[in-house]
Amino acid sequence: MNHSLTTKFEQILKESTPQDLQILSQWLDGMQRKQTGETKTYLASSLLMDRTVTEEFCKVSIPITPFIHNRLGIPHGGILAVILDTAMGLLANKSLSAEFSAITTNLSINYIAVATDKHLHATATFIHKGRQTMVVEGVVRDDSGKKLAVATGSFFVIPV
Repeated sequence: MNHSLTTKFEQILKESTPQDLQILSQWLDGMQRKQTGETKTYLASSLLMDRTVTEEFCKVSIPITPFIHNRLGIPHGGILAVILDTAMGLLANKSLSAEFSAITTNLSINYIAVATDKHLHATATFIHKGRQTMVVEGVVRDDSGKKLAVATGSFFVIPV
């Protein structure tokens, strides 16, 4: 397996553009964050997510790089959905005791503008926090504070 991966990696390096090498380097940085336990998921590590979570607020930030661009060269809407769902889900789960977890049952997003700065920042706050259900509001902004998307997410509380 290692030999096959090494061969593949060498071929990729040989054919890479400068942009390919930049993305690969960032992805490898993320993989190291996963291996050291700095991040818990491959998704968070590959997107280079940073997060801040309290009982009432969550913020998830990622850099805007070609790795997250769509064919138009702008951040893919699905990436905004990922960081919104991540911020809202982290907030919902932070408010629960260890015996429970919150899972997304609905996510509704309105896209407002295109990102032009260096980072995407998704913030989440509660609209409703019940014993069985939660509703969370999310907003994505860029570094300048421009609002890019707004969302609401519904979460169902389940025992784990």
